[in-house]
Amino acid sequence: MPRQKAREFGKRPSDTARRFPRNALHVIGGLTALAALAACAPAGGEAVMPARPAVRFLGASSTGAVLYDAGTGALSGHDRSGRRVWLDRTSAESVVSVSCLTECPEVAVSQLASAEAAPMAPFRLGASGRRPFAVSGARHVSVLTARSRSDAVLEETDGEGRTTVRVVRPGRDDRHRTAHADYQWTESADGRTGFAYPWQADDPSAGLLLRFTRDGDGWRRTTSRATPIAETCVLAAVTEKAECVLGERAAAVVARSTDGRGGYHTTVRGLAPDGRTAWRREFGTEAGVTVHPSLPRAGITDGDLLTVLDTTGRTVWTRRQVAAARFTEDGELAVLAPDGRLDWLPAVR
Repeated sequence: MPRQKAREFGKRPSDTARRFPRNALHVIGGLTALAALAACAPAGGEAVMPARPAVRFLGASSTGAVLYDAGTGALSGHDRSGRRVWLDRTSAESVVSVSCLTECPEVAVSQLASAEAAPMAPFRLGASGRRPFAVSGARHVSVLTARSRSDAVLEETDGEGRTTVRVVRPGRDDRHRTAHADYQWTESADGRTGFAYPWQADDPSAGLLLRFTRDGDGWRRTTSRATPIAETCVLAAVTEKAECVLGERAAAVVARSTDGRGGYHTTVRGLAPDGRTAWRREFGTEAGVTVHPSLPRAGITDGDLLTVLDTTGRTVWTRRQVAAARFTEDGELAVLAPDGRLDWLPAVR
């Protein structure tokens, strides 16, 4: 059941720092705010127009995709033909998490605990419009990942501010009480391995990193360590405040920053299966990164160029006229052209 992990976006005070963590993820709201500031140079200065994608993938599967327009702040869901089936213009006004359900473009949207807005109950966006996504009776609920109401990982906050990470499975729940909030979710491209950790955590040895595996009934917590490439990738995301883009045989640690004038910089560090750093690329833009779920392939979009690399950093192939790209769980490559056209390329082998 191809799907994609959660993505977070929206405005929060800490997003305007020089470095931008987010699993997943991009700090979409914070970067959007900086882009606006960059266009307003001080007297006698020169406006800086950052190089960044106008539209990006938040999720993709074999049946559709979810896009975020950084220029307008709009979310949109598209079927495989590229037809837009839903549009949401208001969710980016708060810090929210977006997770494709069993298939994109059906998504669950929820608010992060630290969002500076009135509490918002999770809801579902799809072809039938906006509907409640009733997964919890807690005072505040963030959906870290979900495929349905009976298959999800949630962060719940009660009326006294206590936080619980709850795994919802058919017939039973697993609860983990924690002293931290604002958990982030990293999921492998094949949808079989997951990690959750507080966004502000910087010491994974403190027991803040929660590990998950997936079986026929959904997610379950595990105390077993994942593969070397997965452990290295997610621990780097925690300690370096970076993004972990994870596959079975390829992974990338993605660090994003600005130059102080609003220009963007992206450093992509490719990992080999044993977890060591195999290659490194630098970009003067907000480059997009995606990895194949099972093959040793990583894709980077920079401008309108998609470059696919192997785990040694060798270029396997390139494609022009690609503004954004995302591997699906079954290995197809969803691509967005600069003119907004969506297409799915055959599974990469």
